[in-house]
Amino acid sequence: MTLLIQQRTPSDCAICCMAMLTGRSYEDVLAAVGDAFDPEKGMRYEQKALQRLGFSHAYRNGKPIGDISCQHRGYQVSPEYFLDFTWGRRALITVPSLNIADRHHMVYWDGNSLFDPNPPPKRTYERWDELKPDEIVLFRERR
Repeated sequence: MTLLIQQRTPSDCAICCMAMLTGRSYEDVLAAVGDAFDPEKGMRYEQKALQRLGFSHAYRNGKPIGDISCQHRGYQVSPEYFLDFTWGRRALITVPSLNIADRHHMVYWDGNSLFDPNPPPKRTYERWDELKPDEIVLFRERR
């Protein structure tokens, strides 16, 4: 069961989402990602941060063979399409911020439920039809 971890600063949504993803504490994730996170600007090197948390991002013959697959910015997908291919898989989703103009925000999908780390009274994503994914990191689920 995923526990919601709420932001402590305006720029730490990725730290919160990575903590929810891994089940580690906010403080542990912050320490582990180190300089991949900039307290003023947010997560600067997402792939480096995920590697430091034990995830690999590898390809062989053009197909992902590691733990994660990333769709980079610029490939817009509809919320319905995204829901279909993520169902049952964990994902970090970068979306337009609802609270800061011209900024991005990260939310976490645990395979069944959406978690937005924005604390009240800030606006949060609550429904799939609100999402406009800008970047998606999917995680290979091992059974």
